[in-house]
Amino acid sequence: MMMELSAYRDIFIEELNEQLERIDQSLLTLEQAPAPELVQTIFRAAHTIKGSASTMGFREMSDLTHEVEYALEWVREKKPEITGILIDTLFRALDAMKLLRTQYISGGEYDDCSAVVAEIKALINLPAEPQPVRLPVLSPAEMLQAEEAAAAGYSLLSLAVTLKEECQMKAARHYMLLQRIEDVSGKIIAVALPAAAAAGADEDSRYSRFAVVAAAGKEIQQVTEQLAGDSDVQSIVITPFVPGPSSVTGGAAAVEPLLAGPPSSLNKEQRGSSAQPTVRVSVERLDHLMNLVGELLIEQTSLADLSAAGQRNDPAKVLPGIGGVSDHMGTIIKELQEGVMKTRMLPIDQLFNRFPRLVRDLAQKLGKEIELVIQGGETELDRMIIEELSDPLIHLIRNSTDHGIESPEVRAERGKSPKGTITLTSYHEENQVVIRLEDDGQGIDAGRIKASALSKGIISEEKAGYLTDQEAIHLIFEPGFSTAAEVSEVSGRGVGMDIVRSQIGRLNGIIDIETVPGKGTVFIIRLPLTLAIIKGLLVNVSGRVLILPMYNVAEIVRISPDEIQVVQGEQAIINHGRIVPLSWLRDKLHYPRTERSSKTIPLVIVRSVDRIAALAVDEIIGNQEVVIKSLGAYLGTMNHLSGATILGNGRVALILDASYLVSH
Repeated sequence: MMMELSAYRDIFIEELNEQLERIDQSLLTLEQAPAPELVQTIFRAAHTIKGSASTMGFREMSDLTHEVEYALEWVREKKPEITGILIDTLFRALDAMKLLRTQYISGGEYDDCSAVVAEIKALINLPAEPQPVRLPVLSPAEMLQAEEAAAAGYSLLSLAVTLKEECQMKAARHYMLLQRIEDVSGKIIAVALPAAAAAGADEDSRYSRFAVVAAAGKEIQQVTEQLAGDSDVQSIVITPFVPGPSSVTGGAAAVEPLLAGPPSSLNKEQRGSSAQPTVRVSVERLDHLMNLVGELLIEQTSLADLSAAGQRNDPAKVLPGIGGVSDHMGTIIKELQEGVMKTRMLPIDQLFNRFPRLVRDLAQKLGKEIELVIQGGETELDRMIIEELSDPLIHLIRNSTDHGIESPEVRAERGKSPKGTITLTSYHEENQVVIRLEDDGQGIDAGRIKASALSKGIISEEKAGYLTDQEAIHLIFEPGFSTAAEVSEVSGRGVGMDIVRSQIGRLNGIIDIETVPGKGTVFIIRLPLTLAIIKGLLVNVSGRVLILPMYNVAEIVRISPDEIQVVQGEQAIINHGRIVPLSWLRDKLHYPRTERSSKTIPLVIVRSVDRIAALAVDEIIGNQEVVIKSLGAYLGTMNHLSGATILGNGRVALILDASYLVSH
């Protein structure tokens, strides 16, 4: 009887993720400090993946890891110098393994890995068949670049170029064509050549065919017409490029998928069922929860006994006992709540460990020397927040590597070490997690930021006149803002930092910037530990009880009506020397006005990401912990609400989305 492999699918994916992460981290360490034990660690991880993939019928992964394992065995036996070429080849093999994993989970067609295999064989001097040109598996940095280009309105194109056989100096013509493609299309994201020249052929023949992924501001027809007519080009086939499974080009044919050998023994239905999200929980935590449940059962029995005694005797005599049991049950429930919340927590190093590779790739692309230092990886955070935090941190790291850290020559002129440092730190602070991203680069020039925002029409001259340096620095989060003179492979389109603000806002986070020109910049992100249970501030607005998350509340103040000022036609107050926009919450929510008996106005100063606003309410009730419940899709889009909760009196209270209220 055949074993039902799908029952083990989630376990296999979890183990696969762990082993791929181990290979990634070990390769990074091996590049910095070669050691035999690191090669052994990578070998063991590859061997584990090969065995489990073979068991699951995932032959594509098993075959690729077999080649990687063979290459590592060659490294162990021959002990060659650990060169950049070796590390880059192993990284490309790792990227191919990650792509196969993604395709296994999604149920898509598997990518062809023959070019990677040929590269491995060429590295260890084994004969390999001539390989077709394939569109490259985009690295994380290139994939992000492609996504940013698409978000900025560029079209992603793949170009398959074949030179004529009689073309002389194919390598030179290859580089000239790349320049022409870039001039016509706008930006080249990635280029792919055959993995190696065919046996007996000269190196120049390798450049007779190549594939390009480009971001173009023009239609395919326009690009095709402008690239036509080169006497040395046999054909150029241009098709839309969709980031994902790579494609291959053969001869003059169009780019088309190439499967790796016979179809997999697993069908799409077996592979494509979505993996259930899982969290590993220590036995110690589960034992603690079980003990708490046991104590609750004991207290339930005590309560039942007191209830029976009250029915037999005078109920007043059992009231003290009921009060004691209630207090103890409250303590247990509080511990149980904290214990359950901890099962949702993951160490943040599961996220941080993705970034050393990103920094390495970016540093190589930019020609800089950069070291990433990670601290506080053991800090725990809700898994939902960790998953959403990846993109904002990637954008901040890209910003630091491109705009923050200077080139080695400039750093040497300024008396700094040629190698720049980016430090990523996390720690708990009260009921929040703080993440600091610090670089020792050139810092942020507020004057330059203001001038760039003016030239792009992001702010008016009037507004520029009263902006403080700190407010000017926060303009980097505005859509379309960039100080880059030209669009580079890493940045310059003005979409990255805007994404940071929107996604941190979605997580109910706050971001601050500290910078010293010439010394460096620190981005400080503050996030709630979880989005499931929050401490909320209860306020009364037009007779309705509403809740504002406490992690968005910066301050509660009372003012007299004559303290309200008008700035640029809008109401505002002066808070600690800063102009803060003022809004009446009843007007924002279209509630009717009520008579106000107090001579002062209660204000809640609310922060979200980098913005601040004062919200006028009728009454401050107090704060308490609340469980956020979804409103459901049937209510439609309610941007100003993040959910609802049930109060102790059984009534429903709406929870306001501070991020939306501050930005609208």
